[in-house]
Amino acid sequence: MVIRYGEFVPRDLSNYPIYPRNSIYPRAWPADGNGQFAVTTPPTEEPITVDEVKLFGRIDGDYEDALILGLIKTARENAEPYLGRAIVTQTITYAMDYWPSYVIELPRAGGLIAITKVVTLDEDDTETVYSSDNYYSDTLSEPGKLIIRQTATLPYNSDRSHGGYQIVYTAGYGSASDVPEGLKTGLKLWVMHGYENRTLSKDPPPEARGYINNYKISKGLR
Repeated sequence: MVIRYGEFVPRDLSNYPIYPRNSIYPRAWPADGNGQFAVTTPPTEEPITVDEVKLFGRIDGDYEDALILGLIKTARENAEPYLGRAIVTQTITYAMDYWPSYVIELPRAGGLIAITKVVTLDEDDTETVYSSDNYYSDTLSEPGKLIIRQTATLPYNSDRSHGGYQIVYTAGYGSASDVPEGLKTGLKLWVMHGYENRTLSKDPPPEARGYINNYKISKGLR
């Protein structure tokens, strides 16, 4: 049996190849729904402060506070894809071309707080809400998951082939005070490395990895 675009998808997909519409040669669809995600509401605070970095690095004066603040923001933004998790509370929108499964792993949702909504969109971006009665969230797993209930049917969209499904959710440890101290220490070391070298590395420097790697999620979109 071959499942094609728009057809009923059984709960157990392991024995069914799924082929894209209009494909000349059969190939399996990506298990993530060919999904892309973006931070649509950034954090309102950073996990560490300028004063904390200055105390940690024994920096006097305030003439480079703006530089340090920029390094903190960039370190957090670099750390999130490296770790595969949101650090402080932010809203993420995950868009998929098709709905791939009854269980959806949510990108950067280590510390999934809540699923705000699930919608389908037509080509004019008109939303149709998929009822929250049809799913629940797994906030304990890393990454967090959206799970369709046994009695529900999968979302369906025949009006749009690309980006027609969206999941909007909040993720992160919470506020800055909720971020683990070990991760904060790793970020301070990363920022100080950038401060001393006047440029920030994309990945954490060796002295920071011993702290930061303890919070890394090994799977999922980053």
